[in-house]
Amino acid sequence: MRTTSPRYYFSTRDLLMLAALAALGGVTSTYINAIGRMIQSLVGVPGGFQWAAGLHVLWLTLAVGLTGKQGAGTMAGLLKGAVELLTGNTHGLLIVLVDVVAGVLVDIGFLPFRDKDRLPGYLLAGGLASASNVFVFQLFAALPADILSYGAIVILGGVAGLSGVVFAGFLAHILLAALRRAGVVKDRPPQPMGRRAYPIFLASAVLLTAALTFYLFTTQRGAATVAIGGAVAAPYAYPETHGDLPAITADTTLRGVTTRYTGIPVRDLLTPAEPAADADLLLVQAADGYAFFISMTEVQTSTGLLLASQGRGQDASYDIVGAANSKAWVRGVTQLTVIGSVTLEVGGAVAQPAPYNPVDWQFAMDSITLNVGDGPRKVQGAPLNQILLALQPTAEATTVILTAAEPVSLPLADVLGDDDIRLFNLIGETTITFAVARMDGTVIAPQVTAIEVK
Repeated sequence: MRTTSPRYYFSTRDLLMLAALAALGGVTSTYINAIGRMIQSLVGVPGGFQWAAGLHVLWLTLAVGLTGKQGAGTMAGLLKGAVELLTGNTHGLLIVLVDVVAGVLVDIGFLPFRDKDRLPGYLLAGGLASASNVFVFQLFAALPADILSYGAIVILGGVAGLSGVVFAGFLAHILLAALRRAGVVKDRPPQPMGRRAYPIFLASAVLLTAALTFYLFTTQRGAATVAIGGAVAAPYAYPETHGDLPAITADTTLRGVTTRYTGIPVRDLLTPAEPAADADLLLVQAADGYAFFISMTEVQTSTGLLLASQGRGQDASYDIVGAANSKAWVRGVTQLTVIGSVTLEVGGAVAQPAPYNPVDWQFAMDSITLNVGDGPRKVQGAPLNQILLALQPTAEATTVILTAAEPVSLPLADVLGDDDIRLFNLIGETTITFAVARMDGTVIAPQVTAIEVK
């Protein structure tokens, strides 16, 4: 009896499996990062943050094991990157590049093994893919000033690779074996692509990686000048003005790696601009539209917060390095904007009423793309329930009133029980306003001017 081969290499089942794994990987990455940061703060040693790197790649090695097909890692990586991008990952398109590179390396890691269901293939694929994230991120970071820092980066990559061997390799192999024994999934013999198709597929993946890299380098390169303005008496453009400010070299730490950078202290950059006495924040804006803030207290007290130059002359661009919050390490800086006093009154039936200040909650913030009527933009927000719990609502409190053009009333119990309701910062050119919305982008109250518990 004559049989016909499937028309498509990836079946509908395969595509649904890849989509499900990518969605799980993309959603859990936020929580894995949060746990990684917590462990890093407890351990306090280089590489502490990368212990969980293999958990990001686990989904990609599972994709290969569950489908039994070459190229499944790359497809899962591309889909996972898209999920993370669309759910507001602060790295933007860079996270897509990270996941695509990891997926390609997963497929390459399995390639030398004839029996792709054996443990060595998983170990190699998981280790290579997990280590790659360190080097891809470093490719778009400000370049360190000393050669010893490159050694630290290699060590950190080794820690990430070991994490991949354990979690994306060994753990993935155990999980697949357990699922097969339980009858949840059936044995599927590895199915290679055609001899002509696989080189084309691999070349397409490499071209996609190169295109993303080129695009990111192009869009993240800032202008040759940085505009310094906002709540200042004497705005100016650096280095056209005050280009003779002396540079210093300082050791700064990002993702567990201490690196030496050379640049102009940000506080020295602001001094000639004469910031307002009541200034609270410094808004850092990049060429690609990304923006985050740094407290003026950190600006004035940090010895390692620098504007580091990349390149010379018209090819120069500038990066902010050394911020306490990794989200404020910004590549391709175009503007430094001083923001005056920015707080939101939060009070009512609470034991400890206090204004909300974004600086106090910057490490609890997550990003989404939000449209409050002026077009979609990336914003950061903190969980409203955590903000209210910190103020200790009284026992008789039942309602949260969001003061806006059209006030919104929410049951206090619903707000306290829902981590998805966030207070977002709407960053303008010279000011920050606030909105309450859900993490899926549903706006509850735009332009909130006060919050009252009743």
